[in-house]
Amino acid sequence: MKRLILAGMTFLLIAGAWSKPGVAQPKTAPQGEIHIVDTHPWNWVYITLNVFEHLMEIDKYGHLVPRLATAWQWIDARTLEVTLRQGVVFHNGERFDAEIVKLNWEENIRTRQPHILGSFMNFAGGSKLEIIDPYRVWFMFPEPDGGALAKLSFMHIGNRQFYRDLGWGEKHW
Repeated sequence: MKRLILAGMTFLLIAGAWSKPGVAQPKTAPQGEIHIVDTHPWNWVYITLNVFEHLMEIDKYGHLVPRLATAWQWIDARTLEVTLRQGVVFHNGERFDAEIVKLNWEENIRTRQPHILGSFMNFAGGSKLEIIDPYRVWFMFPEPDGGALAKLSFMHIGNRQFYRDLGWGEKHW
């Protein structure tokens, strides 16, 4: 009986490998610094969560904790001030500052990236970012947005090289 089970499992593994498209086909040469070998649609989740930093995160207890942002406060019902961490340097030597946050914000708004949780994670049209100084920004929303901090915790922060060489979307990767 054990041999039959073992033989069946071996057959399934071999048959599964042969049935996948591209298993024995050569892959194109990787470009940039993010090398996608397996183009399965769910891989973007693993890549973005393990490669990109965020302004803040939600911990296992549901609390917001600082990451690239050290503090945040509501100025009024539609304006959120975020203080950025100083001294952060990307792997390629670029400094993290308000200009990088603005670049990521503008790309996020432009692409209206699909979120695994749903499109309600996108910011409302007319939302803006204003740089106050190199380490402080204001996020301004057209109406009060009770989910703004949660949405910002999902906004991936890439450097200029990422946007210049790769950018978002499968056509770039």
